[in-house]
Amino acid sequence: MAKFNLAPGEQLVGSGAMSLYEKQGLGMKPFQGKIYVTNQRALFYIDMVKEPSMELAIGDIKGFSVSKTLMITKVTIHGRNGSAYSFTGFPAKKLQGWLADQGVAQL
Repeated sequence: MAKFNLAPGEQLVGSGAMSLYEKQGLGMKPFQGKIYVTNQRALFYIDMVKEPSMELAIGDIKGFSVSKTLMITKVTIHGRNGSAYSFTGFPAKKLQGWLADQGVAQL
């Protein structure tokens, strides 16, 4: 995995192991990795991949939504450009707080 580096003046708000769901064929497949939320951006790195699979500046995030499937909480980050990234994992509740603390609205 690539090393995550903070930009000058950037502060880490939270991070944790999560799964990102991406379209594979007719369905969605989870890819395990690590999410990072800073005071400037949100990033997700799939394990063993050097480039982030998601990198959005906080200002480019339209909001986030929360849903449950079989008692599993899914947090979806919606970009202003129409992109959507869905995550599950133990820090799902914390992810909501990290985003809200940076001014990202729940949709």
